[in-house]
Amino acid sequence: TTPTTTTDATKEAIARVARRTFASLEPEMRRQRERFEQRLRSGIDTVMKYEDDVCQVCALSVIPVEELRAKGRALASDGAVTDAAPAAVAEATEPTLTELTMSVEDGTLLALLAWFKNDFFTWVNAIKCEKCDVDMTYTRTDSATTDEEREGQAGRVEVYSCASCSALAKFPRFNSPVKLLETRRGRCGEWANAFTLCARAMGYRARWCLDWTDHVWTEVWSENQRAWLHCDSCENVCDKPLLYEQGWGKKLTYVIAFSVEGIVDVTRRYVKDMNVVRPRRGEVYEVWLKQTLKSLTDELRIKRGFLPDEIQHLEREDAREQEELSLDAKDVGESLPGRRSGSIAWRRARGELGNDS
Repeated sequence: TTPTTTTDATKEAIARVARRTFASLEPEMRRQRERFEQRLRSGIDTVMKYEDDVCQVCALSVIPVEELRAKGRALASDGAVTDAAPAAVAEATEPTLTELTMSVEDGTLLALLAWFKNDFFTWVNAIKCEKCDVDMTYTRTDSATTDEEREGQAGRVEVYSCASCSALAKFPRFNSPVKLLETRRGRCGEWANAFTLCARAMGYRARWCLDWTDHVWTEVWSENQRAWLHCDSCENVCDKPLLYEQGWGKKLTYVIAFSVEGIVDVTRRYVKDMNVVRPRRGEVYEVWLKQTLKSLTDELRIKRGFLPDEIQHLEREDAREQEELSLDAKDVGESLPGRRSGSIAWRRARGELGNDS
């Protein structure tokens, strides 16, 4: 046997093993793709709610629109904006933009974020016993059983018990943004859900952003800056996209932005080095993800009745954003804080105290 023949036989044997291994993994990979696509379609369902006229009217009925616009005009009239000190990012009365110029729309967005955080929505750590006025203990999660829970689209219902009097209390995790305008409380999912509706009701182009490592926030288009601005209503923070990786210490994998205009993988906006992140993105093939996002976006735009010239305009915007996302995220060198929303124990358990630990 010649060396060449031996080498060829070895290569063929390796190829056969590789094919068998791939074939054995394919069923699980197919299930992972199906789960991933289901999650993407669920995100589309979420943002479609924000386009409902009744939902937007409900939002406008609780937003102090003229007050916020007056604050926006006041911020814009200053002519320039400077960043708050890094340690004060989450405590600032108004969040800040990194750009030096301010439009009325940008200023109003900052006012909307501050109002939502400081005056409108409430964070839920634990449920208090109405009789004993002490924190209750989480016991289990149930499905929605009451009319209110079903109508409020509660995906699950957390059940708490009181150690003193044994009373039980429920915390339905409502998904209906209109219901959340009524309850005005929750954790990051409820906050981002209700805030994104408020932004849409105020006339902003807004995206609901889902982080696969368990966080949710909003992106809002700034016409003045020709850019999508990261807006986290839980933290009262605007345009600090590296907050999660550099401040909280999160190991991001996928960040997908959903809107009525399309679905975009915006992970690169939120990480300094995509090469570090790629090994963690093993749920689906990158090629499959790119093709699926494109297919779902095309499907959504047709379903929403966008005209051909509107679709062409959006596709040009898509291309510009992809060019932007091909570059490393902009690091302005500031020290970003750890997470501020939620109890210290809860944040520590999630590993999100970051630089504040």
